[in-house]
Amino acid sequence: MDKEFKKKLTDIALPITVQTLMHSSLSLIDQIMIGSLGSACIAGIGLAGKFTSLFSVTVSAIVAAAGILISQYVGAKNERGVRDSFYLPLYFSLIFVVGFTLASLFAPNQIMAFYADDSETISKAALYLRWRAAGYFPEILTMFVSTLLRNMNRAKLPAVAGVVAIITNTLLNWLLIFGIGPLPRMEESGAAIATVLSHVIEMLIVVALFIREKKKQNLFLHPALTFSREFVKNAAFILAPILVGEFLWSLGENMYAVIYGHLGTEPCAAMTLMYPIQGIAIGALCGVSSASGIIVGNSLGANDEKKAWSQAIDFVRLTVTAGIIIGLIVCLLSPLYVKLFNVAPETRAVTVKILAAFAFVFTAKVFNMVIGGGVLQSGGQTKFMTAVNIIGTWGAGVPLGFATAYFFKLPIWWVYFFLSLEEFVRVGISIWLLKSRRWMKNVAV
Repeated sequence: MDKEFKKKLTDIALPITVQTLMHSSLSLIDQIMIGSLGSACIAGIGLAGKFTSLFSVTVSAIVAAAGILISQYVGAKNERGVRDSFYLPLYFSLIFVVGFTLASLFAPNQIMAFYADDSETISKAALYLRWRAAGYFPEILTMFVSTLLRNMNRAKLPAVAGVVAIITNTLLNWLLIFGIGPLPRMEESGAAIATVLSHVIEMLIVVALFIREKKKQNLFLHPALTFSREFVKNAAFILAPILVGEFLWSLGENMYAVIYGHLGTEPCAAMTLMYPIQGIAIGALCGVSSASGIIVGNSLGANDEKKAWSQAIDFVRLTVTAGIIIGLIVCLLSPLYVKLFNVAPETRAVTVKILAAFAFVFTAKVFNMVIGGGVLQSGGQTKFMTAVNIIGTWGAGVPLGFATAYFFKLPIWWVYFFLSLEEFVRVGISIWLLKSRRWMKNVAV
C-alpha cells in the first residue's frame, strides 16, 4: 500500500468504522435492555428487525448505485453528473418509503405471522413494526446525504451525526423501554420510538452539516426535476441489477428469519442475541467496504485502470487478514459475551454454538462485503454481482436452510452453519470475476 492509498483509506474508512462500531456496541446495550423483557420480546423485535432490514437493504442498494455514479463523476469533475446521481435515485427510493410505511402501519400482524407461530411473539413484533414505520423517510435521507458527504471527502461529518444519534437512541431506549421517571413503561413500543427519534435527529444533523459544507465548497446541487435520457439509461443500467440483487439477497435473509422463527421462540431468541456481536464484527470492516467503492471508483473515473487494479488487490489482502483475526476473536470471546444477557443457560449455550459457526464463515462474509459489494461494483458492472447474490442466496443458502431445518431437523446452530455456506459460493464466483477484470469500467462518460 502506498502513502496516498493509506491516507484515503484512513480518511474514508475510519470515520465510517467508528460510527458503525459505535452503533453496533450500543445496539448490544439495547439488546441487553430488551433481553430483560423475556424471550418473546427478544424474538419479536429481532424478527420485526428482519422485515425493516428488507427496507434498509433495498434502499441501501439504491444508495450504493448512487454512490457508484457520484464517485466516478467526482473523479471526472462533472458537477451536473454528481447532482443527477444524487436526485434521481433519491426520488426513486421514495416509492419504497411509501410501500413499507403503509405495510408496517396497516398489516403488521399479517406480516409477522409469516415469520413466527407464537402469538405473543407476533403481537410484540407487530407493535414494534407499527411504531417503527415513522423512521423510514429520515433513514433514507440520511443515507443519501451521507453518501454525498463521503464523496466530498467529508466522511467524518456523517460519522459525527451517527454517533450523536446512536447515543440518543441508547438513552431513549433506557427511558422509554423501562419508563424511567415520569415516562410510561413502553417496552417494545419504546424501543421502536427511540429508534425513530434517533433517525430524525441524525437526519437533521446530517442535512445541516451538508448545507454548511455545500457553501464552503461552493457546490450548488440545485434540485433536479428533469434528467437526460442518456443519464437515465446509464443510471438504470447500474441501478436495476444492484437493486434486484440486494432485494433478493435481503429477501433471502428474511427467509432465514422465517426458518429460525418457526424453530421456536428460544432458538429464535438465541439467533437474535447473536446479531449484536455479528454487527460489531462486520462493522469493523464496514468502513473498508465503503472506502473500497469510493477509492477504486475514483481511479476508474480518472481512467487509471492500473491504479484501480493495485488498489483492488490491496483491499483483498486487507480483508482476508482482518477477517481471519476478527473471526478468531469472536470465537474465543463468545462464552464471555453470552453472560451479558439475562437469559436461560440453554439459550446461552445455543448462542455460543451459533457464534462458533459465524466465526467460521466470517472471512467469507466480509470478503463478499468488501470485494463484492465495494470493489467489483465500483465500475458500475452491477449485473455480475446481482447474479452472484442470487446464486449464493437462492441457489445454496435458502435450500440448505429449509432442508436442514425441516427435512433433517437439525439444531439451529447447524441450520445457520449450512445455510451460511452460500458465502463460499459467492466468494468463488467473486474471485473469478475479480481476476477477469471485466468489472473495470468507467461510467462517467
